[in-house]
Amino acid sequence: MIDWTPLADLVEKYDRFLLTTHIRPDGDALGSEVGMAGLLRQKGKDVKVVNASRTPPRYDYLDPDGDLFTIYPDQVNAADLADRQVAIILDLSAWKQLGDVADVIRAFKGPKVVVDHHVSQDDLGAIFLKDTTAEATGTLVMQAVKALGGTFTKEVSTGLLTAIAMDTGWFAHPNTKPSTLRSVAELIEAGADINGIHRDLFERNTLGRVKLMGETLASLQTEMDGRIAYTAISREDLERTGAIAADSEDLVDYTVSLRGVEVGVLFIEQARGGVKASLRSRTGLDCAKLAGLLGGGGHRAAAGLTLADDLPTSIERVLAIVRSALDPATAGAQS
Repeated sequence: MIDWTPLADLVEKYDRFLLTTHIRPDGDALGSEVGMAGLLRQKGKDVKVVNASRTPPRYDYLDPDGDLFTIYPDQVNAADLADRQVAIILDLSAWKQLGDVADVIRAFKGPKVVVDHHVSQDDLGAIFLKDTTAEATGTLVMQAVKALGGTFTKEVSTGLLTAIAMDTGWFAHPNTKPSTLRSVAELIEAGADINGIHRDLFERNTLGRVKLMGETLASLQTEMDGRIAYTAISREDLERTGAIAADSEDLVDYTVSLRGVEVGVLFIEQARGGVKASLRSRTGLDCAKLAGLLGGGGHRAAAGLTLADDLPTSIERVLAIVRSALDPATAGAQS
């Protein structure tokens, strides 16, 4: 259990807070921001939530008035944030995951706090409030709400349930524990609408996302007698289907839904160049360790990395380390 005294002391001392999370934010990142922002505002604090990436449309319900999440530098600039006294960084511990907001955090003169559950960690010059055994950063924010005497309003509960649900694969991933479901029950009792959240996340897809899903699954390939499955999304795929990059969230999970697959990888060509690779494992193979070989990180069962190479080169580089990890004697063998 984390000692939340350092955060409590900062909340007692300061009034103006900046919250941020990683690029391409997911449900844990955004839900944790909602929960932390709600806690701080209950304490009478002035909170600005500033991210480097736009909020995926499926998470619009977390910010129904459209005034919580702001984008740097499109909607706010450094001058707008000059009055912030404390920065809280949620769901990441690596500089490159901050995107353009990294410039703001590097220049930030006040105290910085990291609340995270990932294994990888850079020196962000911050107070680290981390627990790598937690299933989600939202779980840690839930602890913070209790430790600081906050209230689980419907808004806070909705954010935290979203965070926990998405980082556990809707309670199906191996990181789901009995305590996970007890926390979820507590959030539902506090007002979170689990059915409504599920509808917003999974039953209100855009046509572009559905088309992208179809193309991505159609291009699924396997190697090493079906032990590896992978697929890729190019910039042209996004343009052709009318999808946006955020529509690719969760598609990597289909790679490990195939019978016999031990490791799945989704490659996504980035708008600014380079390729993001997401890895999933269902057999205990350490994805974070594999991703770390190429500068990435994450969790044992789910990790990611970004390469500056083109799509074909990136695919080969990542698959090479996966092949070697699965069977060093037959690395390079394909089926």
